Amino acid sequence: LRQWMPQVCRRAFLLACCCCLISSTTANWDDKLLTLNNGNDAANTVEKIAFVHARKTGGSLIDGVLWRAYRKLGLTSAHLYSFDRETCREDALDNYRTCNAIKEKWDDGCALCKPSYKIETKGCPGCLEWVKKFDFHYIELHHFDMSLALKLKKEMGFKLVTLLREPSRQFESDANFEAYTRGGAQGYMPGYGKGFEGFSQWAIDRRGPFEQFRMISGCSTEHGGATGNRTKIDLFREDMDSDGHPACTFDQPMFAKENEFRWAYGTPDGQLPEPLKAKLATNVVKNLQEFDLVGITEEMPATLGLMQKRFTFLNIAQCAREVTLDEYNKKDHVYLLKNLSQQHHEMLEKEMDLDRRLYESVHASFVENATANGISLKSRECPSSLLRVSKQLQNG
Repeated sequence: LRQWMPQVCRRAFLLACCCCLISSTTANWDDKLLTLNNGNDAANTVEKIAFVHARKTGGSLIDGVLWRAYRKLGLTSAHLYSFDRETCREDALDNYRTCNAIKEKWDDGCALCKPSYKIETKGCPGCLEWVKKFDFHYIELHHFDMSLALKLKKEMGFKLVTLLREPSRQFESDANFEAYTRGGAQGYMPGYGKGFEGFSQWAIDRRGPFEQFRMISGCSTEHGGATGNRTKIDLFREDMDSDGHPACTFDQPMFAKENEFRWAYGTPDGQLPEPLKAKLATNVVKNLQEFDLVGITEEMPATLGLMQKRFTFLNIAQCAREVTLDEYNKKDHVYLLKNLSQQHHEMLEKEMDLDRRLYESVHASFVENATANGISLKSRECPSSLLRVSKQLQNG
């Protein structure tokens, strides 16, 4: 099993990713990259899109482009949130009659909230029925895993889009969001001490694989479980959670302490057993093939270019120019991985191994697709890990 990832799954990832279009995100881009198609060809077929928005990957920008593009066609959009928002209550009280007008600077369309902490692993009850009833053409799945996305694709014909970000950068951004930006943030990681010492202890307690890998595999607390008829992903999660150790659905891997990981994974060191890692990787490979577009956060101009190539009925170029600076949702980081110790770097690099292999494989496929489509890249090289760079600096 120690050799399965470098040999078997590496090839499987690359094979799966050959079906994917990929790209990335940055605040400024050259307009020449976006003049591929103005989206006004009447012969183009309008398709429905579900955007699987993983945390801290630049998804707010992509969402801002997509709801604008559908709005220009006179088609409705919706946002499914894995946490509570006031707009969900307002839209429900109005019976979703007027929610297709812009109410806030970031949102267009109707909102439905299904907080995972309230419904645990019961999936997203009523979500598919809601989408069908109001015939939404674009859906943002805000911090949901693959389970609902696959339902929308298989039962309603939605095309699937997502973004991947270099794992150490996503990890650092996620930590700063939880401590400083999310609603109710108190300036430190929940359950840990204040200041850098609290962050340091939180970081050393983390166990992989992390957010993006979990969400694509379907092994997440974010609404997996039963959403209508039972599916293979339901069975996969049950298998992962067997023997009294809820490896997929235990509460908050983001905040769990070391003893909670030992309980959830059923191992003395709190690390996910190799056989379960193999199952996760197999599901990631399988689910990646369901995406019509996989973007790379660090290559956003090319991502938008490939999106325009794939969905020619949308005016991606114009809508990208209309997204406001606030929608980039970019904040300065207080907690920096480069300030952690050598021990932290080595431990986190080991825990991010699966995440990094996934990202490198998808990135390689992206470079091939962008090149084949004549789309410029910031770099053909895969972005280096913050951990790897930090370690080299410390060793130097």
